[in-house]
Amino acid sequence: MEKKRMKLWKKLLLVVLALLVVFAIFTLRKYIIITKLVNVSKDYVGKTNFVVDTYGLTNDSVTLTKTYYKDGNLLSTSQTFNHNILDERKIIAYNKDDEKIVIIQAGEDKVLLANGNISPVYVNTISEYDDIKFKIPLALTSKLKTEECNNKECYSIELSKDYKIWVEKETGIIIRVMDFTYITNRYYSFDIVKDEDIVKPDISDCKIQ
Repeated sequence: MEKKRMKLWKKLLLVVLALLVVFAIFTLRKYIIITKLVNVSKDYVGKTNFVVDTYGLTNDSVTLTKTYYKDGNLLSTSQTFNHNILDERKIIAYNKDDEKIVIIQAGEDKVLLANGNISPVYVNTISEYDDIKFKIPLALTSKLKTEECNNKECYSIELSKDYKIWVEKETGIIIRVMDFTYITNRYYSFDIVKDEDIVKPDISDCKIQ
């Protein structure tokens, strides 16, 4: 009886060890992939000339944003469409040299915020995980697989049941984010923005706040 118990424990131990080896192999594979993505993304982190089209989707609305960015200057136009809202909703942000302007439009009403708060614009990449203290937990806890997203070969990385990103294999750029029920798609074009693309919007019909 004692020998049978010993054999059973040995079998269980072998099964546990086999599972640990498989888990370690899959974790190491994810770590290597994440590291490669981080490395290729570094070529795009410091990009100072690009256009990004962003599509934000929820259950009842769509937000379309087009941003021109060149050497710290930008012009961004964002429109929100919702079947419950009849009036047009639009936000225009303009930042050139030391001048910052934000125009908020709802229907016919347009409000100008001089020196408004404009969020920084950058290429959204996986480079934020460029530290072993971030890469190891990500490799341990995430689900990673190959998927096509927006006609590009990507890795989908599921960080939790409510948060998932799609990273383009070739560039390390995050082209889709799913955060609960909100989905954001981004399309980038590089080195095509000219100075004349970033023009100060007309503010003659705006109320100043």
